Amino acid sequence: MNVETPSGITVAQSYMAALKACGIRHVFANGGTDFAPIIEGILRNRQDGGDMPEFVTVPHEHVAVAMAQGYYLMSGNIAGAMVHVNVGTANTICALMNAARNNTPMFLASGRSPSTETGDPGSRDFWIHWAQENYDQAAMVREHVKWEYELRHGQPINTVVGRAVDIAMSEPKGPVYLQLPRELLGSPSTNPGPLPRGRAFGTVPAVADIHAIERAADMIAAAENPIIVMTTPANAATFKALGAFAEAHAIAVHTGPHAALSSSNPMNLGRVNGPALKAADLILVLNSPVPWVPKHMQPNKDARLIHIAPDPHFATYPFRGFEMDLAIAGDPAASLTILGDMLNIKLKDRGAATDRRRKLNGEKRQALLDSRRAAIEAASTESPISYVWAAHCVNEVKGANTTIAEEIGVPFDFLDIEDDRDFMATSLGSGSLGMGLGMGLGAKFAAPDRTVITTLGDGGYMFGCPTAAHFVSQAEKLPVLTMIMNNSEWHAVRDAVMSMYPDGLAAKANRLPIVNLSPSPDYHKIAEAFGGYGEKVDDPAKLKGAIGRALEQVALGRQATLNVVCQRR
Repeated sequence: MNVETPSGITVAQSYMAALKACGIRHVFANGGTDFAPIIEGILRNRQDGGDMPEFVTVPHEHVAVAMAQGYYLMSGNIAGAMVHVNVGTANTICALMNAARNNTPMFLASGRSPSTETGDPGSRDFWIHWAQENYDQAAMVREHVKWEYELRHGQPINTVVGRAVDIAMSEPKGPVYLQLPRELLGSPSTNPGPLPRGRAFGTVPAVADIHAIERAADMIAAAENPIIVMTTPANAATFKALGAFAEAHAIAVHTGPHAALSSSNPMNLGRVNGPALKAADLILVLNSPVPWVPKHMQPNKDARLIHIAPDPHFATYPFRGFEMDLAIAGDPAASLTILGDMLNIKLKDRGAATDRRRKLNGEKRQALLDSRRAAIEAASTESPISYVWAAHCVNEVKGANTTIAEEIGVPFDFLDIEDDRDFMATSLGSGSLGMGLGMGLGAKFAAPDRTVITTLGDGGYMFGCPTAAHFVSQAEKLPVLTMIMNNSEWHAVRDAVMSMYPDGLAAKANRLPIVNLSPSPDYHKIAEAFGGYGEKVDDPAKLKGAIGRALEQVALGRQATLNVVCQRR
């Protein structure tokens, strides 16, 4: 039965205009039969001058969602991802889990198989339309998004899109999910509603209760050895505020494997560790769902504990038992600024205590730097190549305008990071591997003037859908350097076995079941199939030169991959 396609503006065109009005400039898309109104709408908009985001073709949904996350982390602007019905949605779930745990906003949309068999231009016309209908398609992602909805007939698409973006960008931020039935997308846009006003998110941060901040200031002022723990990455505002706060008041900062403040900050004392927790009489925890692992280390039982985060209880985590004397709900950067102003007054007569703390922290930092230099020197001749040496070589070659997208690749502790955009941790969230390739591409897409180096393991590289990622790099002219730290095994799995059974049979074995990833292929040749430069390196003396050659190719606009044969961690 042939049904006449309606003329005029369609819901699909209004949908795209609403996205653009809400600040979504790019949508990373992997299409299917449900995309017919979107594709027609893009061509109509190009012909008629209609406003819409740029749609970027990404041949796998995992890469598309990872790109949206890297794009946001680099630019601070929300991106869209659009995928095919239930199967496309299923392919996003691992990357979506990471976005949810990382509080990374993203507008994820999918089609829905047509619900009608006849009577509409969008009615079912392929056998797959029956097989791809779910009773509850959103059930797959409901636990991992802040909001999910399905557009219904007659609803104003502008209002729906505006609400979705508002929720995604409100603290705690996170992904949202909208289902778009094919018949509705292709129907006339008779009731789009008012076009969403321009959004200016983040200009008014969620400020904590002033009385709670003052109580925290009193607790810090009374402490002899306070420390700050932040095990998650800091956004630009928090990165700057934390660095200034810690240095002004001589408070040591301990981090996870992520950038919370600059490597050169004199109060940066590296990873959170047991001795630091035991010595502290006050611990200020910033936006850290897991500030330390209780099985391995615990704070002093008499230490006062202050937690500051948009949601200091992390309510989306089913079980979490970290104690706290004071929980403050608020933006970390804004809270630190107010807290610093209060401490300027409360500590003005305690200069001697601050000076003593500054001297002590300086001695601890010097010891940390000395140990790192010794580790680099020892690693310089180790073969297979040491991860520590790889990080040192990256430091030696990279320029100032470089972003390192790291996924269990080179160790963060040995990298020189001076700006929040210099480092992007891709191994966060729910632990889904394969994020590095897409997030590095998303970062490059958002900031084409920056050099992007993605470092990841061989297992993570396979998880990252490399052919799809290399395709996007070539097609969209996004030259990045990918360093595959190839140890031919799942290190994380080996590490978990050793932790649980330190004296077991696994501790004495060279090869473990479900861990070994050999024989190892020539990963660097995959990039060559997409016009890229590839090189294998197994000599530590040649690694620095190889990185330099690869970055020369990147500067010429060509993607590059190094297959680095490295040791087991």
